[in-house]
Amino acid sequence: MLFTGVDIGGTNTDIAIVDGGVLTRKVPNDAGLKRALDSLEIRGRLAVSTSQPLNRLVTGRPSSVHSITIPGPGLPSPGSVAGMVNHRGDVLEEIDPAAIRVVLEEQVSEYLAICGKFSVRNPALEEQVKAIALSYYPPGRVATSHGLARLGFPARRVTTEVNARILEIVAEMTRTISPYARDFLFFKGDGGLTSAGAVLQNPSVLFNSSPAAVALGARYLSGRSDCLVVDIGGTTTDLVPLHNGAPRMQDIRIDGNITFIRSIQAVNIPFGGDSVIETDLCPRREGNPMAFGGVRPTLTDALNCCGASIGDATRSRSMDPAIAEQAVREYISGVSEEVHASGAEIIVGTGYLAGHLIPEISREAGVRCIIPEHADCANAIGVAVSRVSLSLWVHMDTGKGRMVINGDLMPIDHDMDDDELIAWCKDEVRRRAMEMGAPEEDVGDVLLEYFHAYDVVRYGRRTERIADLQVSIAPGITVDAE
Repeated sequence: MLFTGVDIGGTNTDIAIVDGGVLTRKVPNDAGLKRALDSLEIRGRLAVSTSQPLNRLVTGRPSSVHSITIPGPGLPSPGSVAGMVNHRGDVLEEIDPAAIRVVLEEQVSEYLAICGKFSVRNPALEEQVKAIALSYYPPGRVATSHGLARLGFPARRVTTEVNARILEIVAEMTRTISPYARDFLFFKGDGGLTSAGAVLQNPSVLFNSSPAAVALGARYLSGRSDCLVVDIGGTTTDLVPLHNGAPRMQDIRIDGNITFIRSIQAVNIPFGGDSVIETDLCPRREGNPMAFGGVRPTLTDALNCCGASIGDATRSRSMDPAIAEQAVREYISGVSEEVHASGAEIIVGTGYLAGHLIPEISREAGVRCIIPEHADCANAIGVAVSRVSLSLWVHMDTGKGRMVINGDLMPIDHDMDDDELIAWCKDEVRRRAMEMGAPEEDVGDVLLEYFHAYDVVRYGRRTERIADLQVSIAPGITVDAE
């Protein structure tokens, strides 16, 4: 099977086509995503990774997000409005549409987040507020919380605010890509693929997808399951440890607040090939290196002054050689210290400067190194060969005759015992993954991540059963690419 992977980074869009062999190319982001897609003859599966939503959060101008919360039973929360859903999904109090309109008219913001305390048990009130809000905000600037599927009201509210800020850029990207491949997939920050529709429900899953793509690509190209991946990008250098073929995961905090966003663990060093050099190496990018038409000297230009031949090396040699040599030494020393501190025994180097810098970094850190073929596009290769991963959060309430799957209500026509429920949920996550294009061999192993169930007893006998569970298909490399 043929796989096409596209990674939209901060400097370049990297493209990889995997079909037995590997073909790669880079397109400068100055040319735009459409130009990169126009350069492709897309056949087979298309998967896309992007750091642009993360860049919106990190480097974009501050943006205002207004949160409307529906707190449910208990204490009210900031921004709360009338309306109440209880823990079993019953609407105990309807919203007041007139009051919602007053709030929307008085609290003018760029983006809107709507979060109900128990909306994951019944999304009706969130959807009613959203319907009113669409008279005040475009659809791409309104996010609801029930699709996040989990309880944990404070973390869900913060995650919904993140989604409100990045939904529009993901929607624009989806509209750009869809004419080229209607059923394309997005690459997530956990190293797996999912549909564009799922990402539009929860765009925060794209958080830190580029380091995850590099980790998967390095594993595929090097065959190493236990190593430290050192990826030298244009803006940053990322160090990602792999253990048993997988990166470690962590929960992300935004402005000190816990979220539902999961991402791989990585050390991010704020220097890369495009980092500007003044008297010292600076942690910022101001365009391309002089060797690629820029006007400010960068680490790439410094390497050219030290004997490399990258791009138009003659343009780089207007730099002061002493400053260039000092910048390269400063970079190698800083990265080597982090590599040594990691305790890694072997590093896999990726990125377009890997061949120029990784050997010296490995010598200084005292570890072995591998620079696989196509290391400069390991990120796009990781995107190309990854597999669909998916989680279902399920709440079943036999007394109410309903089930909630990832925030969506559905009826149940008969009671299921625990084993039958778990089996049904595993079949359902397999079915959904295969609808996204996963081959049957990729969905054989379904993990039961969480299970809790209890009986409701009235008058001395069991009358109802309530259960919560999570089932998942883990990320990894698709069997069709191995």
